[in-house]
Amino acid sequence: MSVELVRVLEALPGMAFTALSDGSIDFMNANLVDFLGLGEAVTVWPLAASPADLRNTRQQWYALLSGREPFEITLPIGHPTASLKELHVRCKPSIDNDRVERWYGLATEGADIASRPEMRDGAAEKASENQTVLESIPAGIGVLDANGNVEAINGHLLQYYGRSLDELRSWGRSDVVHPDDMQGLTNAVQQAVVRGTAYEAEVRLRRADGEYRWFQIVGYPLADESGGIARWYALHIDVDDRRKAEDALRSNEMELRNIVNAMPLTVWTSRPDGYCDFVNDRWLEYAGLNAQQTEGSGWESVVHPEDASHLAKSWNASLASGRPADFEARMRGADGGYRWFLFRATPLLGEDGKIIKWYGTHIDIEDRKRAERALAERERESRLIVDGIAGMIAIFSPDAQLIDGNQQILDYFERPLSELNDWSSNGITHPDDLQTCIDSFMGSIATGEPYDYETRFLRHDGTWRWFQLRGLPLRDAEGKIIRWYGLLTDIDDRKRAEEKLRRSEAFLADAQRLSKTGSFLLNLGTSEVTWSAETYRIFEVDPTTPVTLDVILSRLDSDSLATVEQVIDQANRGDGDFDYDITLTTPSQSPKYIRVLAHSERNRDGDQDLIGAVQDVTESRKAEDALNQARSELSYVTRVTSLGVLTASIAHEVNQPLAGMVTNAETCLRVLASNPPNLDIAKDTARRTIRDANRAADVIARLWELFSRKPPHLEAVDINEIAEEVIALISSELQHAKTSLTADFADDLPRVTGGRVQLQQVIMNLLRNSIEAMPTAGDGPRRIRLRTEAGLGEIRLYIEDTGVGFDLQGVDRIYDAFYTTKPDGMGIGLSVSRSIIENHHGRLWAEPNADHGATVGFSVPTSPSGDGESIGRSAVRTASDMQRNL
Repeated sequence: MSVELVRVLEALPGMAFTALSDGSIDFMNANLVDFLGLGEAVTVWPLAASPADLRNTRQQWYALLSGREPFEITLPIGHPTASLKELHVRCKPSIDNDRVERWYGLATEGADIASRPEMRDGAAEKASENQTVLESIPAGIGVLDANGNVEAINGHLLQYYGRSLDELRSWGRSDVVHPDDMQGLTNAVQQAVVRGTAYEAEVRLRRADGEYRWFQIVGYPLADESGGIARWYALHIDVDDRRKAEDALRSNEMELRNIVNAMPLTVWTSRPDGYCDFVNDRWLEYAGLNAQQTEGSGWESVVHPEDASHLAKSWNASLASGRPADFEARMRGADGGYRWFLFRATPLLGEDGKIIKWYGTHIDIEDRKRAERALAERERESRLIVDGIAGMIAIFSPDAQLIDGNQQILDYFERPLSELNDWSSNGITHPDDLQTCIDSFMGSIATGEPYDYETRFLRHDGTWRWFQLRGLPLRDAEGKIIRWYGLLTDIDDRKRAEEKLRRSEAFLADAQRLSKTGSFLLNLGTSEVTWSAETYRIFEVDPTTPVTLDVILSRLDSDSLATVEQVIDQANRGDGDFDYDITLTTPSQSPKYIRVLAHSERNRDGDQDLIGAVQDVTESRKAEDALNQARSELSYVTRVTSLGVLTASIAHEVNQPLAGMVTNAETCLRVLASNPPNLDIAKDTARRTIRDANRAADVIARLWELFSRKPPHLEAVDINEIAEEVIALISSELQHAKTSLTADFADDLPRVTGGRVQLQQVIMNLLRNSIEAMPTAGDGPRRIRLRTEAGLGEIRLYIEDTGVGFDLQGVDRIYDAFYTTKPDGMGIGLSVSRSIIENHHGRLWAEPNADHGATVGFSVPTSPSGDGESIGRSAVRTASDMQRNL
């Protein structure tokens, strides 16, 4: 709620509040808070009454909130003075997007409920129960006293009027009742009061929005113990829709009579027993009779004597059975001549299923009858023509019965027509086509539309052959179908050729889709373009869009446009082959790289054609670019990483011999400065200085070899010895990370052939990954175990840690270049390590531990010349022991 709105509500001299759409109060101004004595605003009203009253008040409150109309309600409120007071509340909704967003309300203080006489004598509870009953009735209820004055009105009616109870007490002087209906309602109520009997009236009542609706008001008296009228209960029933329907019905009946009389048909109606009670003007004009002469059975006088008995029998049968009537007879006209009519009658049933009325027409079919006679003659002639057609002809009745067929259809099936009539079940139609035949043929029978479909029929020799079935209806002069003629054309040879072509095209389309290769044909003389489906997809053009040369050129960038124009120019000058690349600018604004292979040749019309194929090489181009970029980044990162590791390793490894050299030099100076100088000790310290200097040089040489990019020197190496050297190099990092490392080396391991420095690089990278996984593993133990073992023709090395491990779903990606799970990792270590191991014809793997951490290992094949060689080292040696031996 805005600050400005709060200021306005606080400035009001009355008690104001706002509530959300669910009725919860989200604001009360200071006047209302002070009145309630709450100290601060609340989300619900502090109601105070009996349980029945509380339940009724809450039901009425939420019922009014469920609508979208302004309303008024009286709430029993517990006042700080400990008395029960009434709070009159008026609410109006704020509607946004066709829903209530918030309610705004004003409250006024009512009377002290406890001071009412009826409350003092115990009537309050009974009144509350009565009010609960009134509010629970889903209709408008008004309660009048013995003299007909308004005493109470339930919430349904209050919501309809949108007025307070006090305003409705003087309904006789207000506009809640339509002025034209006021006197009638007043008289009905006054007479009921005088007589003490129920009353009923239909009046128009004004709704809250100003619209009047028809209501049926039924008032019932309630007698007291002495037999007098205690009060009246008036039920208000909304009959507006019924009144409008009745008015519309009367209007429709009059309109219907006018329409019936204006119809160019003879129309009549009769009672359920067949008594004719109406014929339209058209009927009277034809027969030359008046309405009185046709009433009852008088209309039968115009029926032809030869048809009267049959007509009467058929009509009586319909009256007895209740089934619609449909029969033919001749009727005499005013000129004395007879014409054929179709008698049709349909019963109108009531809600109980009984006939209320019969509605009938007499349709002049004289012309149809004459046409039928002429048609019979034409059919005789048509039969001669049908039998002479060199094809299979089937003739069906309007209800789909096979009534005839020419000799060719009999020769194909070698069955009588009586068996062929059961074509849906006698097995002559292929089971896979049966439902299609039924749907197509019977659909046309129902709609009268021609049919055209294909199916397989079983020949008399057991061979299935494809047929095209085409059928046309034969109609009479009135458009009624009297025959169906079907032509069965053998298309088996054509279907086989089409299937062969379809499969060929499908194979081609699948091959083009899988290879992302489309085909095209450009007629350089007419500029007509033909594309395959895959070409449409590659160029991202809607297959329903006509393809022109302009459409193609609009997809090209400037360089490709020049290339294509040059190719077209060369192709126009004669035959030739072309192989070139273009770039498409697609509607998705992403470039596509296309390779085009084309050939130019002259067609039969003398025009030059350019025929070719286009292949989408975007993904391979992007993959190649990504690979080049990855190689560049890998080279850079490797150099940077190697430089950093080399620097740290040199600083750590050279520090110890340098410290020894300094110590030896200081000792030498000290013994030389003594009197007399101790030359023997000085010589020993000088020799130790030379030894430590050589040791520092050896360290630098070994580290340079480790991080050099020179091709590795392959030799038979001891994997345990390599691992020991790496552990010595990485010992400072283990100490800094407060991580213990245990080495478990297998005895008598054969040697492997490989690059010593490269294998050291792999082991160092795996150990460093385990160390870096420790800081995020929590407060648990930080341990690493390195172990080796011999396998069948290979040596395996495992590194187990207690770090954070990794997700099983990401195990396949950890070897990808630049994929990392560490916040500051570059994602190249495992990728490079995997490449080194695979170059040694080995394999690298990783898997999570059962409890926590991960195990990473690799295997490399043993050296053929190293079989039987043993290393002879201790099976278990800790990293700290190795560091002390350096």
